[in-house]
Amino acid sequence: MFAADVSAPTPVIDPVPVVLDAEDWDTLSAGLIQRVRLLDALYADLYGPRTVLGTDVAPAAELLQDPAYLRSAIGIPSRGATHLFAVTSTVARQADGSWVVLEDSVDVPDGAGFALELRRVLSRCAPSLYRSTELRRLHPFFDTVRTALHRRTRTDGRAGRTVVLTAGDPDDPLRAFDQSWLANLLGSPVVSVGDLQTGSGSLTLRLPGVDSDPGDTVDALVRLLPSAQLDPLDLGPTPYGGVTGLVEAARCGDVEMLNPFGAGLLENPALRAALPDLCRQILHEDLQLRPAAPTVGASTGAEPARWLSSDPAGGDDLVERPVRLRLMVIASEDGYEVLPGGVAHTDDEAPEALKDIWVTVPETFALPEGADEEPGGERSPGTGSTSGGATSEGSAPGRADAVDSGAAPANGAGVDLGVLTAYPAMTRSIGSDLFWFGRYLERVDSTARLLRTVLDTSNDLGSERSASAGTAQAVLLGAVTDVTTTYPGFLDLDPQDPESVRSEISSLLTDSGRPGSLAQSYASLAHTTRTLRDLISDDVWPVIARMRGSFHLLAGSDNRPLEQGLTDIVDGCLTLSGAVADSMPRNLGWDLTEVGRKLERTMGLLSLLRATLGHRRTRAAEARIAGAVALITESGASYRRTFHAAVQPELLLELLLHDTTLPRSIAFQLDRLNSTLDRLPEVTPSPELRAPLTALRSRIGSWEPQELLRPASGTAPGSTSAVASAPTPAARGGAPTSMLEEADAAIGSLRELATALENRFFRPSESTSRWGIDDV
Repeated sequence: MFAADVSAPTPVIDPVPVVLDAEDWDTLSAGLIQRVRLLDALYADLYGPRTVLGTDVAPAAELLQDPAYLRSAIGIPSRGATHLFAVTSTVARQADGSWVVLEDSVDVPDGAGFALELRRVLSRCAPSLYRSTELRRLHPFFDTVRTALHRRTRTDGRAGRTVVLTAGDPDDPLRAFDQSWLANLLGSPVVSVGDLQTGSGSLTLRLPGVDSDPGDTVDALVRLLPSAQLDPLDLGPTPYGGVTGLVEAARCGDVEMLNPFGAGLLENPALRAALPDLCRQILHEDLQLRPAAPTVGASTGAEPARWLSSDPAGGDDLVERPVRLRLMVIASEDGYEVLPGGVAHTDDEAPEALKDIWVTVPETFALPEGADEEPGGERSPGTGSTSGGATSEGSAPGRADAVDSGAAPANGAGVDLGVLTAYPAMTRSIGSDLFWFGRYLERVDSTARLLRTVLDTSNDLGSERSASAGTAQAVLLGAVTDVTTTYPGFLDLDPQDPESVRSEISSLLTDSGRPGSLAQSYASLAHTTRTLRDLISDDVWPVIARMRGSFHLLAGSDNRPLEQGLTDIVDGCLTLSGAVADSMPRNLGWDLTEVGRKLERTMGLLSLLRATLGHRRTRAAEARIAGAVALITESGASYRRTFHAAVQPELLLELLLHDTTLPRSIAFQLDRLNSTLDRLPEVTPSPELRAPLTALRSRIGSWEPQELLRPASGTAPGSTSAVASAPTPAARGGAPTSMLEEADAAIGSLRELATALENRFFRPSESTSRWGIDDV
């Protein structure tokens, strides 16, 4: 299952890989490394002494006029032996066997994460083929790069902190997936411009709830945003706001930019055409990979080579199609290395398909079965996958890696690898996303449970002609609108009209543009999950995809029972909760997720009780309503074991308000919320956090069910004198009780607490204007 993005169209994947033998790969990789060495030397000169501009070889006029030539980046130092950290090159093979370069992505390289995900997909689709084929594996390459990055950024006897800067919410969700995977492979957190701040020449992280200190310093910034969008002070206004003072911090040498500012200049077309002559002048070598001529692939030029591929028309026979290969070169301790794989794109008039790139290994390089790994824990290039083939490329890297954790590998016990442990970073945007992930997960679960129970109960009540059945059905349908705040909703409909009821339910299930609907809550959950890709277990994505499929089925016209679709969504929420609980470290991120869930569950439960039990009605109607509430809150079994009686509103309310052992009771939520708030980082006590919760616990602790459900003076239980012509909750039979006012006050306290949490932990202490200047 391709887990790139749950909302974007799934790309077409060709299961037939592009296979390169060792000889072809050696030629191609040597040429790519030479090319990056040349680009690195050009960058050092263009942003240093600029001697190349005084020669007749370089296209000086075109370079000086290129807006990608950032003069403010001239003279910024580099910590390592190289300036460029990563370059992605697109190459194609001609019919005569030679390779040509179509383009280079230097400013914002991409493709590494996508390549690993594509390899994982194919390894799971054909595990026996993958396991039996001697291939160059991808993870050892990233292990080497991660170690090199670790050594490059370490400073003053401590592990350097590297973060990956992305747009946060780019227009291209597949690129966002690729960037998150790269961050995961490098073992670095993803941040946005709002997570960073500069001061005294250094770059630091904005942490949730506390002011930054020297321990939050960023030593290296792997930027996946264009250079011109990074610093509004030195580079001009940007659509993302940028980080004011970032260029100056890099100039001071306290933070290293990877790739450096202005690397996009190396993508200049005139410079690309001059690379053969520049290579002889700078490296004193002939350029091994020539730039592609404008006529490559056209009828008047060289014909491209063709590779075996699946038939795009759907036939069973393989066909030959031209392809473009995107390969990434990344800096290592010894220079540069090429990722032994990548993504190939078909390049003809048929619909584009993605192909994995397999690099085979000669038999002479393969180790005999059972041979030990090489020193340092890296496999020989000839070894196959670890147990299970698919697991080798499919598991998330770096989470239990010896390099990341500081532990020595099993076969190298006692060997000092010189690795320093870096404490994981938690930025404000990550904390906010985790908080809302918990809220949206709970919102989807509670809304699905509510709709499922209301549908089941309405099916039973719809066949009855009694007044109590009609009242109960109207109250439950009205509760859906009150809890989801999708007004006017059922309040403007006749609950006895099945077509109107079904149309409204269909809107709640499928209209993702309607605030409060189940579809909109799921879309928000899926979006928030994508922003947390480098923190979420890989097991989450199949669950998200299955839930998405359930929504598609609900929106279809196959007459599938809605109750079954809602049950599938509830099952998905349970699975997702279990996957998160079983894999997320019990740190600040877990606490923020739990705070979000407990707040959302408490507010949802109070809204449900207010909508269903806020008016007194006949005993027969109340029994039916209370029974539905017990089903929604999964408290029926606890009620029967506790009271040994038919469901009564007063007893059910006692259970849901004060039973601290019931996972869906209000008392349980408030206890967990209080203990979680105690663990949140605070430099000084925060009365804005404690006051709302203290007042709320005191208020709810004093509630007595019989007093809450006592009708207002002048009315009696079951009275219908208050019924008016407008279809409001009060007009659906019954007298208002103090539950309405008390629940409103409690919900207000919870909203005050939620706002205080966001102000304290997630919102930056200062804002940035659209022009990039800090407002004061």
